[in-house]
Amino acid sequence: MNAEKLKLTIIQRVMKIDSKSSLERIEELLIREEMQRRADESIAAIEKGEVFSLEEFAKSNQEWLKQRNIK
Repeated sequence: MNAEKLKLTIIQRVMKIDSKSSLERIEELLIREEMQRRADESIAAIEKGEVFSLEEFAKSNQEWLKQRNIK
């Protein structure tokens, strides 16, 4: 079974779950997987030298906030 078919199968199975606690456990697992993926991507970027100084990061965040009118 390829990844796309497996995703669809899992989605169909999750849609049948009514237990809130079971859904919360699934959500926790998904969050952990997302965090691990982001950490792996960050490590790979650092290894490639794709980094920003704190000043560049702060400036980028401020520009992003201004574009969205967030204070």
